[in-house]
Amino acid sequence: MTGTIARAAAAVAVAASVTLATAGTALAAEPGAPPGPGTSPQQATPTEKAAAEVRPAIVYLTETFTAYVGDGTGMYYNNGQPLTLNATCTGFGVNPQGYVATAGHCVDTTSPDGIRADFIQMVAQDVAAGAPGVTVQDAVTYGLANWTVEGQAKGSPIDAQYSAVIGSGTGNGAKGQVVPARLVDFRPPSQGDVALLKIESTDLPTVQLGTDADTAIGTPVLSIGYPAAADAVTDTTLEPSNKDGQISTRRTMGSVPYYETSASLSPGMSGGPTVNMDGDVLGINSAHLPNDQAFNFIAPASGLTELLARNGVQNQLGPNDTLYRDALANYWAGHYTDAIAGFERLLLVDPGHGQAQQFKTEAAKAKERFGDTPVAPAAEQGGTGFWGLAPWLFWTIVGGAAALVVGGIALLVVLLRRRKGGKAAMAAAAEVPAPRDPRDLRIDGSANRAPQAPRMPQAPWGSTPVQSVPSVPSAQPPQGPAWQQPRPPAPAGPADGPTTVVTPADIMASQRPAPAAPLVHPAAPAPPVSGVSGVSGVNGVNGVNGVNGSAEDAAPTAVVAIPRAGSCPNCGSTVTPGAVFCATCGTRQS
Repeated sequence: MTGTIARAAAAVAVAASVTLATAGTALAAEPGAPPGPGTSPQQATPTEKAAAEVRPAIVYLTETFTAYVGDGTGMYYNNGQPLTLNATCTGFGVNPQGYVATAGHCVDTTSPDGIRADFIQMVAQDVAAGAPGVTVQDAVTYGLANWTVEGQAKGSPIDAQYSAVIGSGTGNGAKGQVVPARLVDFRPPSQGDVALLKIESTDLPTVQLGTDADTAIGTPVLSIGYPAAADAVTDTTLEPSNKDGQISTRRTMGSVPYYETSASLSPGMSGGPTVNMDGDVLGINSAHLPNDQAFNFIAPASGLTELLARNGVQNQLGPNDTLYRDALANYWAGHYTDAIAGFERLLLVDPGHGQAQQFKTEAAKAKERFGDTPVAPAAEQGGTGFWGLAPWLFWTIVGGAAALVVGGIALLVVLLRRRKGGKAAMAAAAEVPAPRDPRDLRIDGSANRAPQAPRMPQAPWGSTPVQSVPSVPSAQPPQGPAWQQPRPPAPAGPADGPTTVVTPADIMASQRPAPAAPLVHPAAPAPPVSGVSGVSGVNGVNGVNGVNGSAEDAAPTAVVAIPRAGSCPNCGSTVTPGAVFCATCGTRQS
């Protein structure tokens, strides 16, 4: 056990030594160090990186609304013809299955302040133009209170058609794919100003939503969208505008929370995302104060999260988003070969991905000009650390010193363990008893030898034993292995003679007193015996009725035949005079 602990401690110490010895190089290679000279892609600002990461998910939305505006008496303006209102907004993908988020006021056709107010504004301008003394504001106020705005059928909602431009690419003249969209759900400005559209897609580029915890006052942000005013004075482009600023404060409109930002917003950018420098959406572009770009508001992303949950939609990135972001990270790090390979893999599955094509081209140019940036070479880390040393040198020294200290402690622990282990082994050896015969041990090491039964004292060879025990079979214990068997008992007599076997009857017969009358051997003719009568048999054991002429007057006399000296009738061996059995074959002597 002690040896195991010592070896484990040594292994841990060696691992720690190796780790600390390489600490200098690892810490010197930590990302975030200033890039070396000539690596301009790595010098991109956080705003540029955030814009590049979010850009593929930005969607250009076009909307067409059709309605009939009546004066409340059954008469309709515009000679009874429907009015058409075209608008543009911005959206962004929130789920690869074609879910697009935008601002609620971009699709609100039911609230008094939604699209209905825009139709009333349109008619009010015509009324004011044909009625001297009536201002547009007067006409709007009257119209909001009295006019009706209906769809194709009387009393129906305003008719609306939505389209989304996806895969818009970058730069002037870029063209995207226009696909129809349908409204899934929305909340008007008084309830959060968020909306959810759906298009047919399975790999729509998406962005991740942040939380209120990510939105602190002073957080740098980037608001992205398509400003309609810019298209009025410049060539049409599908490249969105990126307005940087920061979170100024948190306000409420009624009971609904909004964030005020210093990032300028304009019509057309409504519904676009406002993101932090990690590319997470903090809010949806919502409103601005006319003629004052200093006050702009975004609806918190938490309202959009609730809307998604209400409709069973999960905010998530798709596989193509992961490919794009990994390749983009390699591009910013100067690993142009890996970046080009990543963009190419993405273009194989999504040939219309404009940003992947753009950055693939940029990566090829940078590789040709600068070459791939090595993985954090120590010489290019620059700067000085403690005591005027370069960071890599300082941490290498610290790591080496720590390795020596830990290694010394580990060696000391091992030596102490071995010393204690040696003393313990010597003490244990002094207490160990002498080894036993393997046959005397059970498997568990305890004594297993069966006790020897005391042997009966043996009589001299050929004589009757003093004491004998009846031969009764006894239950034998289960037999173990050969080396566990008890030793066989020593022979009862001389090795060259058999053991005498007697019975209780034999013992009693040998101890009877000699008969008063002479014994007659059964083989000899019986001589006349006076006073003996009533003999009806031979061999001296049967038919004896009495002695001296009367069986009733005399006590019965036991007759025992004692063999005469001579040879055993069975084996011919010499029999000791008076012996009951032959000492050679055990035959009873008659």
